[in-house]
Amino acid sequence: MKRLLPALLLCTTLVTPPVLAAGGGSAASGPYLALEPAIVVNLQSPGRARFMQVKVQAMSRDAKVLAALQAHAGPVRHALISLLAAQTVDGMHDVQVREQVRLQALEELRTVLETHAGLQREALEALYFTDFVIQ
Repeated sequence: MKRLLPALLLCTTLVTPPVLAAGGGSAASGPYLALEPAIVVNLQSPGRARFMQVKVQAMSRDAKVLAALQAHAGPVRHALISLLAAQTVDGMHDVQVREQVRLQALEELRTVLETHAGLQREALEALYFTDFVIQ
């Protein structure tokens, strides 16, 4: 049973197409964009392998920002995976640490948008972890 959840997480990641989906910033969908599929990383942990799955939503009232997140999905996912994989299990169980990581992720994505799309950093207003699982 202990090996079942990591296997399911891996299968979900491999089967789900690597695209950003949902919300396009239109009036009907609102200013949110779900970054899909969920980010799944190995966490630093002594002993056995540990996994973390995080679903992320970005918020901007500027449709250009949401379109840029979709257009630059590779650098966006790389930035999130690099940041999240550097975390420890103990750290991510702490609510304050999770909030710091969320703010770091926001800054990382702002840098990606500035570098790859030429957008102003403040145009990406917020980033939310909408689902968070540590196994």
